Parts: sequence; C-alpha cells; structure tokens
Amino acid sequence: MSSILNKIFKKKEDKKLTIDNIRKGLVEANDVLRDIGVRVWLTDGTLLGYFRENDIIAHDFDADLGCLIEDFSEEIISAFQKNGWELAYVWGEKKQGLELTFRKDQVKVDIFFFYKDEDGRLWHGAWRKHDKKSLNLIKYYYDPFELKEVDFLGSRFFIPKDTLKYVTTKYGKGWKTPQKEWNWTFGPANAVETDIVIKRNKKKRII
Repeated sequence: MSSILNKIFKKKEDKKLTIDNIRKGLVEANDVLRDIGVRVWLTDGTLLGYFRENDIIAHDFDADLGCLIEDFSEEIISAFQKNGWELAYVWGEKKQGLELTFRKDQVKVDIFFFYKDEDGRLWHGAWRKHDKKSLNLIKYYYDPFELKEVDFLGSRFFIPKDTLKYVTTKYGKGWKTPQKEWNWTFGPANAVETDIVIKRNKKKRII
C-alpha cells in the first residue's frame, strides 16, 4: 500500500477514535468543573451538535464550553491537571478574551470565558494570527441569556435556555445545514472584528 493511502486510512481511523473519545472527554470535563462548583454550558459547535443532532457533530474534533469570566480561578487549571488533562493553550488574557484549551487522549476541550459589555451584552473572544508574534481579537456577541439543565450523552449539562436564539445568533438562519468547511473567525453571524492586538502567550500564563 502506498504511503499516501496509508495516511488516508490512518486519518480515517484517527477520526473515528477522536469522535468516539470526544463524547467521553466532554462528559469528563463537565464533571471536573461540576466537582469544583464551576458552572459551564455547551456552546458553539458542541451546542449546535446537541441541538441539531443530539450528538457530537461528525466533522467536529473538539468540545466547546462557555463560562463567565467571574467564575474563572486557577483551581480550574489544577482540577483538570489532577485528572490527567494538559493545559495545551492559553489564548488572550483574563481582562479580555480569555480562552483555555485542555487536551487528553487526543480530545481537546475549549473553555470560552464570557464578558459583559457596557450595554449588558455578553461576548466571548477568539484570537487569530496577526503576525508572527501577536494575535488579533475577534468578539462574538450575545444578548443576555439564562441557563437550563438537560440530559446529553448520559450526563447532565447546562445549555442556554433559549437555545434556538443562541444558536441562531451564532450560526444565522442556516444553522440547520452542516458546514464542513467552516470559517471559525468570520463564519459566525455574531463575529465582530476589533483592533485589539496582544503578544502571543507562549508560557501559558494567565495575565
């Protein structure tokens, strides 16, 4: 078998393994946070998968959780690490656009921290490459929302109470149609470009 075919088959095997493991990883990450009293909710592609398919989206390879910035503490990091998770990335800063990525057994879990602006809207950030040494902040805005508990993957999770509004805010009216080629920066309907630029955080510090 050619090396090219080997790579193709290996990629398919890894995909199946990752999608199978991500369910367990999401449940475990949620349990880690519940155990320390931190309330998070399904957001982004993970919420869309719950709402549209009642499962992880087949072409999604990570799990997305939302959390209020006032609920951030270093205990989150230590709790994950005690349970065998690696803090893979720290994006942004505590004062603006903080995002943590944890990794275990090929599964990545992203925690997006939500901030309130002067008008009462909530937003979380994501960071795109600005140049070799810095990142540019993109903001994603939501109207204030409440949470409710649901059964998902054999466990209990929080989700936005008005799930349809939340999903439509993020993905627009076309949320029912799967998008395998997704532009994570400006694909979302609620993306707002900013002129905020910070240096890359290579040492995984929370500033």
